Amino acid sequence: MIRTVVAFEKDESRDKIADMLERSGITVRFRCRSGAEVLRAVKTMGSGVVICGHKLTDMPTEHLAHDLRGQAKFLILAKQSQLELLDDPDVFKLPIPISAAELRGSVNILLQLDEISARSQIPQRSQEERHVIQKAKELLMETRGLTEDQAHRYLQKRSMETGTKLADTARMILEI
Repeated sequence: MIRTVVAFEKDESRDKIADMLERSGITVRFRCRSGAEVLRAVKTMGSGVVICGHKLTDMPTEHLAHDLRGQAKFLILAKQSQLELLDDPDVFKLPIPISAAELRGSVNILLQLDEISARSQIPQRSQEERHVIQKAKELLMETRGLTEDQAHRYLQKRSMETGTKLADTARMILEI
């Protein structure tokens, strides 16, 4: 999924960086000039990587990065003197001018980190849900003579057919 945002106050800077990324094979989903636009973009995507200058039309990007902590990775491109004023350790910074190779490499790393973060937020089953599923499998194995794999596949199939979570399907089988 494309989760890249380029946000710069000046149209020329925004277009130059976005075009540099796209020529390098990185698709830009949103081009923004304000923090409010970036907030909407990240909310739409669920997470993402924001490549931006040190300030936007309505706020400094350090404030925006703080507001989106845990939802987006930030790469701030600015003059070295401006970067030295930023003290947020969770914000990645690169001085301009920057080569296309440096930009591509840095953004690819941030996209990989974003992907890892997105995968780790997939909800896991609770201990109680795992216990219910295991009990239902044991019941199926005992009453129908299934192996554990067959019992699990049976639960999955019933879950898909009824449109319910696997744990809910297991509960229904235990109640019968």
